[in-house]
Amino acid sequence: MESQMTKGHCYLCGAIVAKSGFLKHFSSRHSGGEEAENQKCVLLKVEDAEDKVYWLYLDMPLTSTLKTLDTFLREIWLECCGHMSAFYQRGGVEIGKSTKLDRIPTGSVLFYEYDFGSTTELRITFLHPVSRPKQRKAVRLLARNLPLLFECGQCGEAADYVCCECDAMEEYPFFCEKCMASHEHEGCALPVVNSPRMGVCAYCGEYDVYEYSDGTEKEG
Repeated sequence: MESQMTKGHCYLCGAIVAKSGFLKHFSSRHSGGEEAENQKCVLLKVEDAEDKVYWLYLDMPLTSTLKTLDTFLREIWLECCGHMSAFYQRGGVEIGKSTKLDRIPTGSVLFYEYDFGSTTELRITFLHPVSRPKQRKAVRLLARNLPLLFECGQCGEAADYVCCECDAMEEYPFFCEKCMASHEHEGCALPVVNSPRMGVCAYCGEYDVYEYSDGTEKEG
């Protein structure tokens, strides 16, 4: 796959921010107070472990478990065939999904694997404690990279599909719908999606309901 430098949407205000600038944006505009009724949470950065162009910022209550995070990651980025998954500490030591987030020290990095055959690996950084008003869902999505843009390798228009066969042979794999229909590997196409699992197994992104949709983009 191609590597791109990415910006992302702040889901709290709609601003478009650089990945490296989100923490400053969040702390200056959206950090919660210490009201007694607020939830004590941890701020997480999740990114694909390989080239880090796909990324998320989240917060979750300290009482939540890794199982809750696993469910969210499957929905937004990964689920295709009910594959197994696991979290690991540095050094490859597995950490159970029943582990509560308050048991994981600030500054820790965990690695997450989905599908032990055609594996997608993520890197999860536990940044620092935050607080937020109580809400129904445990995972609050704070920011996500903008969808990556790929050109059709045949006509130069925006690509709609990735050819898994071309990708496996390290050939340019992206094609628009029209060109994919006449491509020699037409039966090996998967949709272009905003996920590090794009083009892998049977992933189509059908469980991802988290795309930013406000429509008012603004720099910030």
